Order: sequence, then C-alpha cells, then structure tokens
Amino acid sequence: MSSLNLGPLVLLQPLWLIVALILAIIALRRVQNTMNNDWQKIMSPAVFEFLSLGLYQRHGVHWALWSATVAALCLTQPVVRSTDDETWRHSIGWIMVMDVSRSMTLNDTVPSRLSAARQTLSVLSEKSGARPIAMIIYAGDAFLIAPPAFDKSVFDENAALLEYGIVETDGSNLTRALSLASSVIADSGFVVARVFVLTDTGGINASSISAVSYLAENGHTTDVLTFGTTTGTANGAEGDTSGALSPTAINRPLAENLATAGNGQLLFANGFGVVDFNRLSLTEHGSASTHADLKTLVWADQSHWLLLLCLPLLLFQFHRETQR
Repeated sequence: MSSLNLGPLVLLQPLWLIVALILAIIALRRVQNTMNNDWQKIMSPAVFEFLSLGLYQRHGVHWALWSATVAALCLTQPVVRSTDDETWRHSIGWIMVMDVSRSMTLNDTVPSRLSAARQTLSVLSEKSGARPIAMIIYAGDAFLIAPPAFDKSVFDENAALLEYGIVETDGSNLTRALSLASSVIADSGFVVARVFVLTDTGGINASSISAVSYLAENGHTTDVLTFGTTTGTANGAEGDTSGALSPTAINRPLAENLATAGNGQLLFANGFGVVDFNRLSLTEHGSASTHADLKTLVWADQSHWLLLLCLPLLLFQFHRETQR
C-alpha cells in the first residue's frame, strides 16, 4: 500500500493502522469484560461502585495494550515535509555516455548514427525535468564535457557540437567512460543515478559489462540506446540480400547483456534515428518516496511524539501492578 495523506501529515506505512486498530479493539474489550462482573447483576450500580471502590472499572483499562496501540501507530511512520524538501532533487541525476567513435559516422541511420544520437541527447535533456544531467563522450578515451548541472544550456550546446574527431584517440573505450561515470556519481553525491549509453555497441565487452554491474549493485541504472542496423552491410547497399552480420553492424546480444547487467532497458533507434521512449520510465524517482534512501531528505519523522504518549500509559500500568 502506498503512503496515506492526512492533510499535512503523511503515513509512509499505513498498513500498521490495521494492527493499531486490532490492538485498540482488544484493549476496549478488556475493559468491557472486566466491568461485566457477576455482582453487578444483583447489585445496584451505586452499591457496587461503593463496595468495589471503583477498582473494577479502574483496573479494567489495560495500559500495556494501549501502549502497544500507540507503538503500532508509530510504526505507520507519520511524517511531515521538511522545510528543505527540494534538496532530494540534488541526489538524483542523469548521465549521458555518448559514443563519438568513427563507426558512429555511418549512414545506415538517416542522416547518420551520430546525428541521430545528438538528437536523442536533445530529447533526453528536455525530459530530464528538474534533474541535473551530465555528459561523457568516448572513443579511444573518455572525457566529461558537461558536469552535472540543473542549467541545461551548457549540456545542449555541447551536444549540438559533437562530431567524430572531438576525441583524438580512435577506438571505443566504453569501460573507461563507465568508470568515469562512476567517479562523477561519487563526486556529485548522487544517491540515485541513471546512465544512458548512446552507442552502436562498439566497446561492449566483459569489462564494460562488469562496470555497469558495479553501478547496478550500488543502486544505479544503465539504459542502452543503440543506433545502426543489426544485419546486412553497414551502408545498406542496394542489391545486398545476404543478411549477414557486418563488422560495423550493431551487436544485439552484446547490447542486451549490457542493459541486463545495468538493470536497464535496451532501445533501438529506427532508420530515421527516432527512439521510442515509451518503454523507459523516465518519470521514475519523480517523487522521493520512490526510493528509500531519499525519504530522510524530504520527510521529518513525527513518530517520536507518539512514543512520548507511551510513557504515561506504561506508568499507569506499573502503578496498577504495584497496587495489587
């Protein structure tokens, strides 16, 4: 069951209300059963009260049960919003890992893989909302060119200028890029990070899969967005009907392994470079209540005030036991 709003008060674990209700019913029935004495059937209420000195009614209240009821109410985790309840947004970030290697210049995606990936970066920037976003590019090496920021202007400017050759070293060192992403997450203090790898599957190997597994173990997610064809020649030449896997075609099994290891999704851009984002829950963690580690940044716990009520109840129970 999700949280329960009671005006300014929010119960994060409302199912404990059921336990509290059951305990309260038992406590009330204990009072009724104690007061239902056989002498009451043959005596007037005034005489019975005088002779019993009110002990039956007084002892009918089971203070321990009422204390347990209050404790169950505490377990509902009553909270109110902190005055700095927007600080949790600083703990959630998106990191784009962009492949700018030579193979991304191929035109099996119109107008090219790289152009389609640039457009995808622009879409992700718009969808990031209030989250800070960062960008890492990689070829033979990897560099952070847009550190995490809420202002998307720097990110968008750098995304528009991406082209082959911006990283002088040829290759596809995805492992290095993911290692850099891990460092950015740690330095930024992100509790939850979502990494988007935009690639034609170049550089996906055992090392890069281990890198995303490490991110996943620490609560982060890696989604893989691929650009290019899976079969045939890289340029889609006319008359080629072999369907054989080209050296420059994207490797679907490797991409699937990477996304699975990162607890993320694998998406393929179509021939015009358009990615369908419907499969991605881009609004995930839009509320701090969707992640346990973020709740303390937003909610101020009020259960300690309820616990104070247990003290007089337990004192009444102690007093009653000493009077027997």
